[in-house]
Amino acid sequence: MKTILTLLLAFSVYATGLAQALTLVKNRASDFTIVIPEQPSLTEVHAAKVLQHYLYRIADIRLEISTEKDLPRDKEILIGRVKRRGSAFVDYTQLGADGLYIGTTRGQLILTGGPKNEVVYAVYTFLEKYLGCRKYTSDFEVVPRQKTIRIPRIDDLQVPDFSFREVFYQHAYDPKFMDWHKLHAHGERGNSPSEWGYWVHTFHHFLAPEEYGESHPEYFSFYDGKRHPGLVPSWDGKSVQPESQLCLSNPEVLEIVCQNLQKAIDEKPGARYWSVSQNDNVNYCRCAECAALDARYAAFAPEEKMYATHGSRYPALGMGSLLTFINKVAARFPDKVISTLAYQYTRVPPKNLIPRENVNIMLCSIESTRNEPMESGDPDFSNDLKGWGQLTDNILVWDYTIQFANLLAPFPNLRTLQPNISFLRKNNVSAVFAQGNIQSGGEASELRAYLLAKLLWNPDLNVDREISDFLSAYYGRAATFIQRYIDLLHDHNQGFTGRKMSIFGSPEQEQDSFLRPELIDAYNGLFDKAERAVRKNPVQLSRVKKARLPVTYAMLEIWKANDAANWETYLEEGKQKALLPTKVQELLYEFYFQCTEAKVSRISEWHTTPREYLENYPIVAEAKQ
Repeated sequence: MKTILTLLLAFSVYATGLAQALTLVKNRASDFTIVIPEQPSLTEVHAAKVLQHYLYRIADIRLEISTEKDLPRDKEILIGRVKRRGSAFVDYTQLGADGLYIGTTRGQLILTGGPKNEVVYAVYTFLEKYLGCRKYTSDFEVVPRQKTIRIPRIDDLQVPDFSFREVFYQHAYDPKFMDWHKLHAHGERGNSPSEWGYWVHTFHHFLAPEEYGESHPEYFSFYDGKRHPGLVPSWDGKSVQPESQLCLSNPEVLEIVCQNLQKAIDEKPGARYWSVSQNDNVNYCRCAECAALDARYAAFAPEEKMYATHGSRYPALGMGSLLTFINKVAARFPDKVISTLAYQYTRVPPKNLIPRENVNIMLCSIESTRNEPMESGDPDFSNDLKGWGQLTDNILVWDYTIQFANLLAPFPNLRTLQPNISFLRKNNVSAVFAQGNIQSGGEASELRAYLLAKLLWNPDLNVDREISDFLSAYYGRAATFIQRYIDLLHDHNQGFTGRKMSIFGSPEQEQDSFLRPELIDAYNGLFDKAERAVRKNPVQLSRVKKARLPVTYAMLEIWKANDAANWETYLEEGKQKALLPTKVQELLYEFYFQCTEAKVSRISEWHTTPREYLENYPIVAEAKQ
């Protein structure tokens, strides 16, 4: 987070000697009034009501809210762009679109910010930083009670390093959690309309195979000696998706894409960001014209770099044909930001080709290992990002923080979050989408979402202190044991040469690292102690049992991988199922019960409810006909 001390602060209330400590409340009494503009925005009204509400919760006092048209009083809390003596020193050009300012003058507290939700951000920041309030999850916050509220001299200007900050966890989209932690959303979540019109993998939105496939196959990728305008089954098995990309050197493709983009903009004129990006496959066009553009701007010879995702390998083609096309689209829409993916085969930055100023490059770290920071653990991605950072500062990184096929598996990546976000900041990244678990529940979802939100606003915070604070508040007397579990898990996730902890991995792959039998025994011992420590606190006990689910899940998955082939079987509804040993059966039933108690919706992203996991554990084979 940038703390700006510029000409603004040279003439600020602090520098002129007006800043002073204030006593907002004394023995549950106050002479202060909350003041909003004469014609306030909805955001300013909301900010004033939030402050009034929390001061009442803290000190049992309800301050009056008035407007600036009333005569100034000796003691006022100024919300937003109020025209008063103290707020006259605030230079809003220094705040940009996303900054906030908190300051004290003689008898005045100023809470204001940029043109979006930043005055609300200022209020929540004041409550947390200066009054000790905390918002840990969507449904758990701490508000300290105080008879007297004294605040020090404050001259606090905060401008974030990232202009877009999204944390992709279900509970993190709670509107209040988003406002408190200053988060954004690419979809219609939270209190504010999204600035994104379309979001990734959008070629088919602008030029669909269903509409043009038969009549104009030349609009689609050429490879293996022919055009590929068809559709293939999607990843969910329930729908279809394009089998290839667009032929980006075809001038008619450019015209159709721009026409359909204009139609979309007309329907959502307030959206600033529009993704014009490749479909979700690696079947790019190899026609003579597209290939020539890719070769002309390639930083590497064909197949000099090979990447692998989802079990397939492909050459790092580069972005010659794609970026040439996107620059032409961006030139037609200079008042919009045209975002495109540098993903898989297009991830390598080009040579002698620069994105237009209104082109956003979206990089995805999908291949990166998660047991090391990406700079050291994934040199290929790191070098690509550094290359893009030399070409533009309009970069969004789509990062990943969970294991998608095993949402409840232990996934010790907490120690990589801060170095990764710091690395992104260092290399001109201006926006971050941290993809976590959009399902309900999941391993360490509350803690990880909280840390990510904090780090995206301030990459320099003390992570250890934040974790300790969260654990203490969330788990009470069990916090010490949860902390020891986290430390033990992470201590055995380092130093394995050549090992990669993938977002597509599984517990059985970690049996020689942090899921060795003796470590699992140690984890269970710690959770036994944690449960005993909070046995008289039902809420905290339920949280501890939820935190234990990943260890239980790992045991079940490892047993299934190692031992299921030797279990006796029986036939049920056409499937050969295992007759579970008693210890496995008991743990499976407990796992299912605790999943339902914790409202876990899926074991795997979009797939496998806890009930389905129970019913299908394990299916050895389909019965032979």
